[in-house]
Amino acid sequence: MEPNHSINQIDNHIDDDGDQKSFPSHPHQIITYSRKRKHSQSQSQSQSQVITPIDSTQVNPLSESSVLGLVLLAHTFSYNIQNLTESLLLEILARLPLKSLFRFKCVCKHWLDLISQPSFSRFYCSRMLTDSASSSSIPFRILYRYIYVSKFTDVLDRFRPENYNSSKFSVLFLSTIEEQQQSDQFKVLGVSNGLVLCCLLGPLVYYVCDPVTRQSVTLPRPKDRSTNRHPIFFGEGFVSKVNEDNVLVSFTVVRVELLSSPSNYLNLETFSSDTGKWADYKLPCSKPIALLKRGGGPITYKGILHWFVDIHGMVAFDPYRNQKSCRVIPFPDERDIDSEYEYEGIYRLCDETQGKLRFFEVSPEPSSFYCFSMWDLKDYEKGEWCSEFKVTRSDLSSSDPELTSWLMTANFLPLSFNPFDLNIVYLRCEELNCVVSYDIENKRLDVACKPIGVVEDLSWRVVVPFVIPRWPTRVPIPRVPKKAAKGKGGHRKRSYRIYTRF
Repeated sequence: MEPNHSINQIDNHIDDDGDQKSFPSHPHQIITYSRKRKHSQSQSQSQSQVITPIDSTQVNPLSESSVLGLVLLAHTFSYNIQNLTESLLLEILARLPLKSLFRFKCVCKHWLDLISQPSFSRFYCSRMLTDSASSSSIPFRILYRYIYVSKFTDVLDRFRPENYNSSKFSVLFLSTIEEQQQSDQFKVLGVSNGLVLCCLLGPLVYYVCDPVTRQSVTLPRPKDRSTNRHPIFFGEGFVSKVNEDNVLVSFTVVRVELLSSPSNYLNLETFSSDTGKWADYKLPCSKPIALLKRGGGPITYKGILHWFVDIHGMVAFDPYRNQKSCRVIPFPDERDIDSEYEYEGIYRLCDETQGKLRFFEVSPEPSSFYCFSMWDLKDYEKGEWCSEFKVTRSDLSSSDPELTSWLMTANFLPLSFNPFDLNIVYLRCEELNCVVSYDIENKRLDVACKPIGVVEDLSWRVVVPFVIPRWPTRVPIPRVPKKAAKGKGGHRKRSYRIYTRF
């Protein structure tokens, strides 16, 4: 049975934020809102709004200039929500905040089925991207990778969407400076299709979570190695797979072995949610490679993981389509190889943005002729790059007077591409201790934000572009291996733990 609701002589309203707001009221009218009980088949209307004048002979509705005066021409006005056309209902629901939308699944079975359809989630997300007002409010931050809390459930709380719902761009630190001195250390390793891979450092534990629903799984520990060899793994990567309905069905975590000298082999460990266990790979490379110790983790392009290697460029591994080989992709030939080697690559930014793989380079010396340079990877299979631009310092401009005074001498560190705007690159200005945005088309630098609690070595190694998922993603539950060890009483031990906090 549905509850009855009626409101008489409505003058004030308290919105969802607790603010009291006034409504225009007419001295001769009662507004009622009711949800009728279903006593019989004749009383099938589930929801209606009634506006009834107390004494219409005392009021001349034609003298009213407002819409309310026109409505008073009728003795009764009512509507049935079931009479809404499907297309109109879709347009209304697609404009609701995500939290409200999922609450409205409880309205009726029809709404539950409609909102649960994969086609609706695609429509909802596509509208956010195409609507200028909505896309500008999509929460995007440059996220500081390290989070200092005592347990992983606290990490989930730090990922609450309200932390990102701000019109101001910023570098987001999820822990205070005080917490960095006394808590355990978690690290954000990667993002894929709305899921986030994190780990606890010492002891090493991996987690995969959805920051919207705060559902997560704890991965089993990799198998123990022999006592004669204790390899060191790092550079964890993370990719996931969706089906034809854009529903996420599986994920794979990959980490590489750190070798002391260049090798013709790439040693990997992978965890697949399809199998629920770790697997080893030793893949031959076309030339000797040495992984960078401070590479900042792999980048993902077209579902393929790429780790930076010394001198050559990147080594690529496809965990879904080709698990038996890897390939080396060189960086652009015209890049500054000397400064790249001297500064361990902190003045370059290579990442995917809107389907493009880009290489952005900043000159570490103000006296260098070119300040910024950028290349796009035009042919992935051949590893061919195309130069997009080279900019001198005299080409740069800014609307900020203080930044303008530093344009010829400031030191810039590249941080991130804008995932929604191919024309924007974010950099850190060390002299002003702020993050600036570089407009590629206009060659203009503007102050984007001044981070609070900034870390001295803030670079692309310790930040990750992070977008709150536009739609909740159910974390695929890893399969329990058939040969899982049995505990006391003969009960099979589970190889993972699941947290759900929605």
